[in-house]
Amino acid sequence: MAGMVVKRVLLTGDDGYDAIGIRLLVRMLKDRFDLQVAATISQMSGVGGHISVSTGGKYGESEIEGVPVIWVDGYPVDAMEVVKSRGDAVYDLVLSGINFGANVSGSILSSGTFTAAGHAISVGLAPRAIVLSWFLPVEFWFKKHAADEDITSYLNYPGRVARDIILRCIAENFWEAPILNVNFPAESSRSVLFTRFQPKLDAFYRYPISLDPKAGKFSYPPTLASDPDTDTQYDTGAILSGLISVTPCRPTPADTDAANRMTGRKLTLR
Repeated sequence: MAGMVVKRVLLTGDDGYDAIGIRLLVRMLKDRFDLQVAATISQMSGVGGHISVSTGGKYGESEIEGVPVIWVDGYPVDAMEVVKSRGDAVYDLVLSGINFGANVSGSILSSGTFTAAGHAISVGLAPRAIVLSWFLPVEFWFKKHAADEDITSYLNYPGRVARDIILRCIAENFWEAPILNVNFPAESSRSVLFTRFQPKLDAFYRYPISLDPKAGKFSYPPTLASDPDTDTQYDTGAILSGLISVTPCRPTPADTDAANRMTGRKLTLR
């Protein structure tokens, strides 16, 4: 099967437009594709699909290594809306990441990185997306990136490995999936495993969260479960086992099997 032709690529994410992950993709891909970056001006990890409907926001332009940037002082989904509304945006592929921190299991719903990719497809910016995330300790999740940070130590991994997996996805027509959710293990790897989403968040992250009834406050313990599930059929088990996890998925949580079975059927409530 011949791979689809990819020329124009939109880069996004939730760590900020000048984050190391986006800069790595720019460095690795700028000589192969016509790139455009559209992302937030600051760190926005964990905001999910938040959109500035009630307030609007500001946007502007910049550049990274000669690649044009559209930044928004808002959320990742806002960046996709701004690109869409400029009216000149037709892309072959969206790449979201490389996120500092895994996006696995049900946590994709709270990920600005994942929801930006899904929203881009939903508003017609591109037919396919790859979400790229790196399983790192919690102190990296909300890192405030800077445009002048040296990225040399990241070029081989995850940089070149991300480039190679992106090119393979294109060559394989994305295995017919609208979105491929890719998670890199903490340590360098070139072994890839196709996986499912881990169905239980508490099989990977520590639960319950911390509650202080007296103060009326809650907080999230920044650790994994004491005995995480290492079953490699799931995305979480794969990265814990040092494998690159690739999970095919859709931009919306629709149950396609149920929808195909039930669409058009009617019933009467009594």
